[in-house]
Amino acid sequence: MVGETYDGYLNDINGFHVKKEHVFAALNNATAGMVEEGGVGGGTGMIVHQFKGGIGTSCRKVTIAGKQYILGVLVQANHGKRETLTIAGVPVGKEIPALMPVIIFENSLIKKDSSIIVVVATDAPLLPHQLKRIARRVSLGIARVGGVALDSSGEIFIAFSTANAGIDLGTVPFK
Repeated sequence: MVGETYDGYLNDINGFHVKKEHVFAALNNATAGMVEEGGVGGGTGMIVHQFKGGIGTSCRKVTIAGKQYILGVLVQANHGKRETLTIAGVPVGKEIPALMPVIIFENSLIKKDSSIIVVVATDAPLLPHQLKRIARRVSLGIARVGGVALDSSGEIFIAFSTANAGIDLGTVPFK
């Protein structure tokens, strides 16, 4: 999967700096395991609620019907206005309006407001309609921190399971 979030405020996106050899080097050096987080890779130019953003992850272990499963989330966020930022129900963004960044648009008729990519992965043996429900609920989490679905860009959410394709779905504890 390849996605994009606009980073033209902090990067020279029209410089076409990524060349064929960079793409092949990235593919050849891809490894399993922990991913880099923060201002790295595609997260380098991210701005979230008008703060410097990046790439982040979260993971939870859950036990269902006596079996343990893992749910992991990777987020590349580039969205939100400072005044809507809410943490644990507290309107933090309204309390810290100082030092707001000034963003100059290349074309004043174009305003890029919102972009976020969220990938949800689990080893729970979920069916496609269940994964679709999980992907749809990502927007609820974004809304809890003050994100709103602005129309100048987009939100991409995907959920998948790594469970064995040959699993007997008759034994799945949740349907």
